[in-house]
Amino acid sequence: MAVVAETVTVQAAEPQTVKVKLDKKTGKRYGYDENNQKVTQQWGVTAKGFRYYFGKNGAAYQADQDMVGKYGILMKKINGKYYGFDVSGHTVKGIRVGSVSMYEIPKLYYFNPKTGAVDKKKTSLYRKYAATSTLAKQNNASKIKKILGKYKKCTISKGNTCMLDGNGKDVTYTYDYVQLNVVRPTGKGSSAEVVASITARQ
Repeated sequence: MAVVAETVTVQAAEPQTVKVKLDKKTGKRYGYDENNQKVTQQWGVTAKGFRYYFGKNGAAYQADQDMVGKYGILMKKINGKYYGFDVSGHTVKGIRVGSVSMYEIPKLYYFNPKTGAVDKKKTSLYRKYAATSTLAKQNNASKIKKILGKYKKCTISKGNTCMLDGNGKDVTYTYDYVQLNVVRPTGKGSSAEVVASITARQ
């Protein structure tokens, strides 16, 4: 499931330094300025460098773990740009999988490491690298694997894949926040791994 992305319009400003306090009853986080006043409808950054956005009621935008899982994200549109927030309310960076509405199937997004905003150009390119293979058009997994870098774990299925007429093994590469699912062809003259899907880490 996904949470509907809400459009927010505020004046652009550098994020102020805040102290973030967790309400243990609700699980929500709130930011407070140097005068101990609650921060609303603006960015805030902690002394450790964690970046948040605080909504109308002062609660930080954060993903609901029950809805999107530990590694899922909540996407919000702020000043015309989309940003992703994890279950702790931190602005995310790099490649993540999320949805801008409850009706959209989760997709790959690339978030600029400096601004946190979706980089449309790289998102489009990386989606091509991670496109699902078909019998008619197989998508070599080498490019997206290179972008994702070193994986944390690799799992290979015991049985044959349901894709590519069953001629291969399902292989899952687990990274910090996403999982890359590929098919590794088997048999004589086997070719390179091809992309099956990319999802949020389970």
